[in-house]
Amino acid sequence: MRTSILEKHTFFETSIMKVVLISELFRNKSSKFFSSLDEWLLDNEKMLKQLGYTEASEFSILQNQISSLKLKDIQHKKRQQFLLSSECLEKAHLILIQLQEPIKTKIAQGKETIKQILTVIKEVPDFAKNKKEHFDTYIKRLWSKLKTDDQFKAICMQIRTVLPEIDVLRIIADEIEL
Repeated sequence: MRTSILEKHTFFETSIMKVVLISELFRNKSSKFFSSLDEWLLDNEKMLKQLGYTEASEFSILQNQISSLKLKDIQHKKRQQFLLSSECLEKAHLILIQLQEPIKTKIAQGKETIKQILTVIKEVPDFAKNKKEHFDTYIKRLWSKLKTDDQFKAICMQIRTVLPEIDVLRIIADEIEL
């Protein structure tokens, strides 16, 4: 089973939004900046590794760069730590944005195609919801019917190459008008 693209998107959105909070700590020269950044880098490394992204190693390298500076005996160490840490935060932020972009594109394409299908079938009785039918059951039945319908079979195959079925069902549930 493929990992949900919607879940990946949520992970990236959440992680990218945390950059704002960490940046605020940096601007305030808070002592919590270093621990928050380290925790954020570690969390992202773990999640990227779990999702199968090789970029997880880049987060590990960024952590090592910050850690190695802590061990050095240099003048203005705190200032150097802030500068290096802010550079690492920026690099990590860019990595996440680059990884998120193709996911956003796939979701947008899938949603647009699904919306078009739902618009076409809106008034077709064969695709209507039965009054006593549970919503989840209806969504699954609708998707199954679309996948086997001669008119929509090819389009559904295209959607399935872009999005896993669980995401297709979620998008249908979000976009359908009853």
